[in-house]
Amino acid sequence: MKRYTARTVQDAVNTACQELGVTIDELNYEVISETKTLFTKKAEIECYTIPMIQEYIESYIRRFIGNMGFEVETVSYLQDGRIYCNINTSNNSILIGKAGVILRAINFIVKNAVSNTFKKRFEISLDINGYKENRYRKVSAMAKRLGKQVLRTKIDVKLDPLPADERKVIHQTISEMGPHLKTESQGEGKGRFTTISYVD
Repeated sequence: MKRYTARTVQDAVNTACQELGVTIDELNYEVISETKTLFTKKAEIECYTIPMIQEYIESYIRRFIGNMGFEVETVSYLQDGRIYCNINTSNNSILIGKAGVILRAINFIVKNAVSNTFKKRFEISLDINGYKENRYRKVSAMAKRLGKQVLRTKIDVKLDPLPADERKVIHQTISEMGPHLKTESQGEGKGRFTTISYVD
């Protein structure tokens, strides 16, 4: 977050855009104070850009993982309103954890750090050496196989509990297989599971 002070809010916004090299549409800002008296005018804004958030995420991850004694490289990008960050470390498997549990914990920590710093919630997805991408491919392939089974037998299939992002892949994959299949998630917390059902 950066702060800019000028005579008016518009002047402060213009200065921020010029210094940060962005357009007004690309600048997210909040008016901190605005004073108008007979003799003085003063306005202060607090602002950020998406590249600033990406820089914060990458810096936070490098510091966080680096403090564990791992070498780390990061690259981030924005797609469909979500910030993605790919991580490569000297020991990927330890930071992924069994079934990705440590990676999800790191994702949660980074997401909260960003929310607290920028005072807004953002969709953030971390991946380590392509683990999530590979996992999503496997989950999608499983969903297609089970979807075809349900179409053939017309018998519902209940899947084992999966994390929210993988359940989303199941829902999306099944929704693309036509109107005769539907998915529904049930249960709470770690026990939440998805059912694939046949629809007439």
